[in-house]
Amino acid sequence: KQVQFSRFGMPHEVADCAEVPDVGPPAADEVVFEVLAFPINPADLSLFTGRYAAKPPLPATPGAECIGRVTAVGANVRHVKPGDRVINLLRENWTQRRKVPAASAIKVREDIPVLQAAMLRINPPTALLLLDDVVKLKPGDWIVQNGANSAVGKTLIGLARERGIRVINVVRREALRGLIAGLGGDAVVVDGPDLAQRIRAVAGGAPVVYAIDCIGGPATTL
Repeated sequence: KQVQFSRFGMPHEVADCAEVPDVGPPAADEVVFEVLAFPINPADLSLFTGRYAAKPPLPATPGAECIGRVTAVGANVRHVKPGDRVINLLRENWTQRRKVPAASAIKVREDIPVLQAAMLRINPPTALLLLDDVVKLKPGDWIVQNGANSAVGKTLIGLARERGIRVINVVRREALRGLIAGLGGDAVVVDGPDLAQRIRAVAGGAPVVYAIDCIGGPATTL
């Protein structure tokens, strides 16, 4: 079974559960796995409506992420074996079984809860990239991010804390302060016209060496 849609529209109106042929055995450099769980991402919903960056040919299957259990591997595959859990770097994951190039299957530890493992491919690597690949950060540095209650923002808080990097977290509602503080955010400030001054005050005169923006527009005109 596989989720498909043959026209663009609201997901609950156009999604269909289709019977499709089995994926068959893997070629030498392929992996077959049973899908254990997949999340519903905003990108998936945009795909249904035709508002995503690229429109797929129809009929199409959504699914940016998933976690699966390997059932068969090709003769040349060494990094995973039947029984391993894997995430998949390709899309079209709202389905029961997948067959993918072996290079797209990444082994996942068994101690990660299945629903969390299903969400490993997009937001956690994005947060890690933002911390590691743009600015050379060191323990004690102050950085600032807006949209701190987003999936990437919340993941970034945990990763930064492990590295000793201090994060000023900007949110739009006072009600979110407790949530972000509970995740280990060093400081939480609510957006407003004096945001720049309050960020400088939190840092206590230390430089804020890096700003991460998930909103765009005038949000970064500090």
